Amino acid sequence: MKCPLCHTNAKQTISINTKSINNLYNTLYKIDTSKLINQNMYFSHCPSCDFKFFFLEDESIPTGDDNFYNALNKIPWYYFSEKHEYDFAKQYIHNGDRVLEVGCGKGAFAKYIPQAQYLGLEFSTDAKKMAEENGVNVQNISIQDYAKNHNGEADMVCSFQVLEHVSDPHSFIQAKVDACRGGGVILIAVPSEESFIQYAVNGILNMPPHHVGRFSDKCLHNIAQIFNLKLIDLYHEKVQPEHINFYKSVMFSKRFFTPKFLDSNPLRKITNYLGRFFEKIPNEAYGHTVVAVYQKP
Repeated sequence: MKCPLCHTNAKQTISINTKSINNLYNTLYKIDTSKLINQNMYFSHCPSCDFKFFFLEDESIPTGDDNFYNALNKIPWYYFSEKHEYDFAKQYIHNGDRVLEVGCGKGAFAKYIPQAQYLGLEFSTDAKKMAEENGVNVQNISIQDYAKNHNGEADMVCSFQVLEHVSDPHSFIQAKVDACRGGGVILIAVPSEESFIQYAVNGILNMPPHHVGRFSDKCLHNIAQIFNLKLIDLYHEKVQPEHINFYKSVMFSKRFFTPKFLDSNPLRKITNYLGRFFEKIPNEAYGHTVVAVYQKP
């Protein structure tokens, strides 16, 4: 299997129980994913760029479709209107800057940067409707198609919690680079493989068809080399209030059980619950998200 990020040979393949994944999506969110994940599935690691990713037996990447994301959009907490990384990102945006957000959801970032000329790209038709109701300019088009006719126009091209959903990260990032002007900024915010979430068990939303890729700091550094960019900042957020119990449960259970993708052991559920009361969060602990900021030559 070729790495979808750097196109070299990936290794260290692990088999994943697809039936258990489909069952969890149905149990937790009442979403049928059996048509999206209908083959044997594997998890692989690229030794060249350090990208980790899921793929099916036919080597396709099992991403969600419009119906899948429209179902998730109905969950009240799915799209946070406020994200810590928004506050970090806005420091790189100046008055009048042309900002292109890829995978913008309902366009929540737009309200953080009223001084900018904002355009969002989003596949979900429901999310686009929500954005337009709030006066946010959103188009249902891929970044790959958009960049073909808008080469070098944006001062910043950003994506928040999107790249981990993408089946072809190479063409996705290349299109972001193409859409950005020379000297402009490309910002990528993703779940951090350096954080506690790397140890999360039964974290179904960090698996297909929701998340299909995982990014370490090493991988984010390598992205700069792959796409001829300059990495100008790498920022790890602290553990956010909405993730405190999640962090404590994961790290406490790690003391007693070997981390794995899936585990139905009822003792793990008990340990997860106890972790909320007994686990402490170190000051230096990384939170859920890492933000990489690149500059195009």
